[in-house]
Amino acid sequence: MSDHIADTHDVIRVQGARENNLKSISVDLPKRRITAFTGVSGSGKSSLVFATIAAESQRMINETYSAFLQGFMPTLARPDVDLLDGLTTAIVVDQERMGSDPRSTVGTATDTGALLRILFSRLADPHIGGPKAYSFNVASASGVGTLTKADGSRQKAEFSITGGMCARCEGRGSVSDFDIDALVDRSRSLAEGAITVPGYSMDGWYGRIYAGSGFFDMDKPVRDFTEQEMHDLLRRDPVPTGST
Repeated sequence: MSDHIADTHDVIRVQGARENNLKSISVDLPKRRITAFTGVSGSGKSSLVFATIAAESQRMINETYSAFLQGFMPTLARPDVDLLDGLTTAIVVDQERMGSDPRSTVGTATDTGALLRILFSRLADPHIGGPKAYSFNVASASGVGTLTKADGSRQKAEFSITGGMCARCEGRGSVSDFDIDALVDRSRSLAEGAITVPGYSMDGWYGRIYAGSGFFDMDKPVRDFTEQEMHDLLRRDPVPTGST
């Protein structure tokens, strides 16, 4: 049985690694192959991957920058190892959370997400659009405007963008929403105190805002509100009192 073509590439050679608890470890790692490091806690996985291989790769990259730029970078010591050969650029994605936004993924940090979006946009069947159609950071949008040409003439222009962002969760994979029935008593009208949120009172400032907006019949039970009235009650953008 012939070797896989990936095994014909070079290897990353590690000889005599002694970082932290490593005891003169020597290993050859095939390039262009997925290599998993497993073992019990404290066996030296992170010491070999992060403190030895990745650390030396980062140190070598930093040395390619000018002396001026290196002055702003942390000084990295060479790992305690006899030989590190065949290193290439390393992108380190550690075990800590990458950021507060769940849309920051390994694909974002390594830039593989962009390459995969291009690949799918060209080869996927059925075809759904360009690379943006596979991005959960880009929302679908369309519009109409005026296009001004170089000669000064204008013409109507329409545009449409197909994005991969879920309109409901906005690409985050989960939705945080509220239970309307826990906040609004649909059997009451606004004048009767249909809004049950603590601190809201129709006898005070909030009541005057709702009554003066002109969007609602203050004496109509909320269960009889039209779709537009429910939207105005729950999600309408702020407007000056009395404006429509």
